[in-house]
Amino acid sequence: MQMRGDTGPAGRPLIIPVFIPHMGCPHQCIFCNQRAITGKAAQTPSPQQIQEEVNRFLRYGKNKPSTTQISFFGGSFLGLEKGTILSLLEAAMPFVRRKDVDSIRFSTRPDTISQESLSLLDRFPVSTVELGVQSMNDRVLDAAGRGHRAADTVVAAGMLKEHDYQVGLQMMVGLPGDDDDGAMETARRIAALRPNFVRIYPTLVLKGSLLAGRLNDGSYHPMALESCVTLVKRLYLYFKLHDIPVVRMGLQASDGLTRAGDFIAGPYHPAFGHLVHGEIVFDAISSALGRMEKRPDPLTISAHPGMVSRVQGLNKQNICRLKSAFDIKKIALLQDEYLAKDLLVVAEQQVVLP
Repeated sequence: MQMRGDTGPAGRPLIIPVFIPHMGCPHQCIFCNQRAITGKAAQTPSPQQIQEEVNRFLRYGKNKPSTTQISFFGGSFLGLEKGTILSLLEAAMPFVRRKDVDSIRFSTRPDTISQESLSLLDRFPVSTVELGVQSMNDRVLDAAGRGHRAADTVVAAGMLKEHDYQVGLQMMVGLPGDDDDGAMETARRIAALRPNFVRIYPTLVLKGSLLAGRLNDGSYHPMALESCVTLVKRLYLYFKLHDIPVVRMGLQASDGLTRAGDFIAGPYHPAFGHLVHGEIVFDAISSALGRMEKRPDPLTISAHPGMVSRVQGLNKQNICRLKSAFDIKKIALLQDEYLAKDLLVVAEQQVVLP
């Protein structure tokens, strides 16, 4: 079956963001302060603003992307009033007609998906819909003030697939009342829905959120960064095992968290995904060294040039940790462009990365 938005051979896509901060959402989730994340007050972008933003991104392109999409996110798209939904979609259409943009995508809440709401999209080239799932545990959803149930996600994902949309599911770790086992159970239930991709976000405490009050009164304790990286690593490997791409892990500085006072506490790091991938590589090399009867010193590790930073780890932490853990005085990291990116050579032993 041809999926909406299929583009053939994989390449680097261009996703043009159009923010609709905290619009269309009737609930105040405990972790949410959309203004802190986007830096914008809640307002509907005008057609002129959308045109300016899309043109600004289109001018950036040096190489032709595999596909170009206009993405409405930051709020709950299908929770908007019908007229607003249609106005936003119409504002994107001139770029599609000129073939500057291939399709449209948006994020929304699971409980906004219905036959009626999806019928609004019929005459527009919407290809991808992301659902803010956060958890598949109703108790955790209640504690977070989400206002929807896990069953809503199951129904919504099934309905979107029936309409041939590409489906992305977003989950969070570290929510009040959740733990590592609960997060893994959410991952299992998400994987059973067979999404096209997932995103994994840590719970952060933002200025102006209800969670900030919980932090202040001591009733909420955010995850430590190291613990969060370890958990997200497990989740990433689980989804990878089930052939579900994880397209993002963690919030980045570009999400607006660099403004003074917006971020209060929690496992934030601007290179969160890099930390996760570095941990995966560290584990693989450690496992290979653990199987060796005699470890050479100096130790040579060969990797594709594109994998060197992951082998080294952030600030070369992996190299330092390997030296300390295995009592190795020198590690030589060699670049080999003929190696596959998922293959390392550790002291002449091939190591396939998970």
